[in-house]
Amino acid sequence: MRWFVRRITRKGKGNVGYQDFAFDGDTLTVGRGTDQVIALTDLRSALAHATLTALGGGKVRIESQVITGVRIDGRSERNAIVKRGSLIELGGVRLKLLDAPKGFDAAVEVSPLESTEARVASQALNTTLADTWLSKRRPAWFLFAVVALLFLLLPMFAHFVPQTRPVIDIIPLTSRMTWQSGELARAHHTFGDRCEACHEKPFQPVRDEACGACHGAIAAHADPRRFNLPELGNTRCAHCHRDHNGADKLIDAQQTLCSNCHQDLQARSRNATKLINAADFGTAHPPLKVNLPGWNAEGRFTPTRVELKPTLRESSGLKFPHALHLDTGGLRGPEGLRALACGSCHVAEPGGGRMLPVDFETMCQSCHRLDFDVLAPDRQVVHAKIPEILAMLDEYYAGRALAGGYEDARAPMFVQQRRRPGQPLTAAQTIEARTWARDRASEIGESLFTGRACNVCHTVTRQEGDAGDQWRVDPVRVAGSWFAKAMFPHAGHSTMDCVECHAANTSKTSTDLLIPGIDNCRQCHGGEAATKRVESTCITCHRYHDSPYQLMGDLQRAARSAAPTAHDKTQ
Repeated sequence: MRWFVRRITRKGKGNVGYQDFAFDGDTLTVGRGTDQVIALTDLRSALAHATLTALGGGKVRIESQVITGVRIDGRSERNAIVKRGSLIELGGVRLKLLDAPKGFDAAVEVSPLESTEARVASQALNTTLADTWLSKRRPAWFLFAVVALLFLLLPMFAHFVPQTRPVIDIIPLTSRMTWQSGELARAHHTFGDRCEACHEKPFQPVRDEACGACHGAIAAHADPRRFNLPELGNTRCAHCHRDHNGADKLIDAQQTLCSNCHQDLQARSRNATKLINAADFGTAHPPLKVNLPGWNAEGRFTPTRVELKPTLRESSGLKFPHALHLDTGGLRGPEGLRALACGSCHVAEPGGGRMLPVDFETMCQSCHRLDFDVLAPDRQVVHAKIPEILAMLDEYYAGRALAGGYEDARAPMFVQQRRRPGQPLTAAQTIEARTWARDRASEIGESLFTGRACNVCHTVTRQEGDAGDQWRVDPVRVAGSWFAKAMFPHAGHSTMDCVECHAANTSKTSTDLLIPGIDNCRQCHGGEAATKRVESTCITCHRYHDSPYQLMGDLQRAARSAAPTAHDKTQ
């Protein structure tokens, strides 16, 4: 189809101008958009207002693209078939269908409406609620009344009149829970229906004193004597602990909670701290530090906090080659071959935090037996109690010597011979029996301490002194917690093999410090914005400035006592 389009423009002093152009296509588009065939400038027209499709025989289909429609010969229509001479009005424009000139299939004339005509045309279209049977005011007031009743008045009535709660709270729409901005934290579910426990006064923030009513006995987060920073002491509880954010969102885990201060800690403290700046575990975190075991001259545990390095060595007083005990071929023991694993000796404490101390009786003694005489294979000395061991040996061999029947060719004949109960020894035999018993006990003791038992795992030295003090076994001293400033839950890493972090299967000496450094942790853990590693923030491993001697209630009481009184304010 070929369209003839004539646009009439009005000029000053009543002059009229004409602009003609041709368009090849079945459909003419009309609107204010720049992609329309007939582009209008009147703001009352839509970007795509209507389409005109030539049907042949002088007929044209007009379709409105907006809900208000167009006016065709004085009638409001959205879809109609018109013929030559029809007038189509939209916005401030009139379209008139003409007889098609020679060489064209359809023709249309576009002219502006007079101001009065345009006003009448716009008023004829129902474009507002006021032009219809609907009204904004009545429905608005009705909905306002319904919302106020269900979500304000009834919940407020239930709050201030407790006896009505069983009836009102059973209806979800009128329940006081509709006022909650989100789910309560898991720890606060016990008083979830008593809003006044935290919200003491309507339309006022939760006060620190309300938190202290329950949490006053927990460790203080900001000790002013150690951390003289106003940002810590003057911060409200709700700045970091915001309820109604879900069951497990009461503690603010965002990295900025710590990094805002710790990323430039030296500058903030004016170089008064020895701590190194830290901002992100994956990209900006100092090397890990451990508590290397140590003891002072009085024997008190005084660990040294040092940077974890590959050259660091541990002096525990124990001889223990991990690689030997983790041999996949197994170890030959009293009960045959036995293959050991890390879990054979290292067991996590309840809760999965630190590891329980290694216990000789339950973990080692089945292989490292403390028997001392082949003629009494079931008898064993106690572990780690030197005076009791020596006394036990003296008592045992003295008893065997006096009782007789000890079938050892090195013993006196009357000791080897069995005697009837009550048959006494002569005075000379008694002296000889006691001498043999002391010598035998001393011989067995030396064998235990320097030969096949104690010396295998411990450093044993002979020292001058009484018989009970002639042996000294260096004590085993290991760190109870290597990372005293951090938390590491072994239970949370149970899906990993121990050797992925602790290279015990290649360690041949007990001086190897089998504690992983930060590079090992970063194989799995990244910072808060990590994408291919476990997202880890500061509180994943660290607590927040917990004081060892001050409670939250102490700080609040000190703050109240320091607050100015009404008399002070008038001075």
